[in-house]
Amino acid sequence: MHARRLIARFFLVCCVSCLGACVLLAPGRGSITARPLKISPAVLGERTVEQRLVMRWPGGERSTEAVLEIAGDRLQLVMMAFGIRLFSLEYDGDAFTEQRFVPHAPEGGRILNDLLLIATPLQDLLRALPPGASATEMRENGKTRREIVQDGVTQVVIDYDTASPWQGKVTYSQRVMGYELILESHEI
Repeated sequence: MHARRLIARFFLVCCVSCLGACVLLAPGRGSITARPLKISPAVLGERTVEQRLVMRWPGGERSTEAVLEIAGDRLQLVMMAFGIRLFSLEYDGDAFTEQRFVPHAPEGGRILNDLLLIATPLQDLLRALPPGASATEMRENGKTRREIVQDGVTQVVIDYDTASPWQGKVTYSQRVMGYELILESHEI
């Protein structure tokens, strides 16, 4: 039994290390998500959402689960893999606090920014973007594509399969950093 736990923990640490590799904050120079965005959680609407998140990067893919709760000006996010909590964070629109439960867990700030780019209504997102950045949305055949550009370079492309980022599938492509997130979400 003890050996089984050690093997399971070793496997978890290896998986989480690979997860962290695709979402590190460090090389974000020139990336729209290199610094936390200042967006009030209140613009996202009060809700509780369960998500399955697949992270892809050159040479790898991992999946996690997350639970997100937004109440007033407070957002809470808990990310898990194999039933073990990786990290949790709280965000108030200005600053976030993060608790990491395993080494090499994904950076909460990166995940938070990606979530804000996906879920923030366009007009609120435009007000929060840094100078030189813009966002556009195109709708066609019931699907939406959001593109975020900084200094003439497309940084992020987000494809929504439904009208709501909180229901169904969203594909998020971080073109500069070279990773992709696929979210399957549903409100509870």
